[in-house]
Amino acid sequence: MKFGVLMFNWEPFSYNPKMYEQVATKAEALGYDSFFVTDHFMRPHAEGKIEPKRHSTLEAWSLLSYLASKTKLIRLGTCVTPIPLRSPQILAKTVATVDILSEGRVILGVGPGWDQQEFEAYGTWYDHAVRVEMTKEGVELIKKLWTQDVVNYEGKYYKAKNAVLEPKPVQSGGPPIWFGAIRDRMLKLAAELGDGWIPGRAVGATLEHYAKSAPKLREYLNRLGKTKFTFGVMGYFIEKGASTALPAIGYIDEAVKLIEEYKKNGCEYLVASFFPVEKYMELMTRFWKEIVPSFS
Repeated sequence: MKFGVLMFNWEPFSYNPKMYEQVATKAEALGYDSFFVTDHFMRPHAEGKIEPKRHSTLEAWSLLSYLASKTKLIRLGTCVTPIPLRSPQILAKTVATVDILSEGRVILGVGPGWDQQEFEAYGTWYDHAVRVEMTKEGVELIKKLWTQDVVNYEGKYYKAKNAVLEPKPVQSGGPPIWFGAIRDRMLKLAAELGDGWIPGRAVGATLEHYAKSAPKLREYLNRLGKTKFTFGVMGYFIEKGASTALPAIGYIDEAVKLIEEYKKNGCEYLVASFFPVEKYMELMTRFWKEIVPSFS
């Protein structure tokens, strides 16, 4: 298995931007394969009265651009970027630029988005079926821009006339696209348009869900004849005695057993985040030294 780490792009990290660099460079030094950030304009799971400081975020791709200059080997990506919240053309250009600056180390995590409050603040909220179709069109357009000289695209939600994206990303065909898919329609899109699957524990990728969904995804891939594809999962590990409002995979002390269960169901790539946040660096180091060797 391969392992990556994830940090939120919201507070308290967003008020301590230097910490992203510290964690990313330490993760690289330890040997983690990747460093991911969440991609939100406002903090999710923040219902009720709007408290501005609680919604503090750093823009994910700007942050990754900065980290590209501070690292040399570790891969950089998002878990995940909601396609319907951005222009696919501008996103394609942004991600291509970060891929160039990082010399080909980008992973683009994508999904349809799910936080209604964020969509109403920074875009337009559509029902799930529409957001899925927007994600399909958006990813199609992004892939065309990364691979074709001049792009003309006519979709229901997105259009492009004589669009040129140069220079192209460093990675041939563009950076790998990993889907944060939970429902069946998104699993089919992941098989059709994606290079990997990185569902989040916090939005439904429990072990039970993973055990049911992985065979479906594998079946869709087999129908398409696709053999190169990454099965991953993203989740939070907490220290015993700590608490978090987000659903965790489990305690670090039980991580080997928990990861083994995901591995039995085909998982080959785990992206981990750690709680409590004030001990993030310590827990990340402990995880690498005590847990990761069991999967070498």
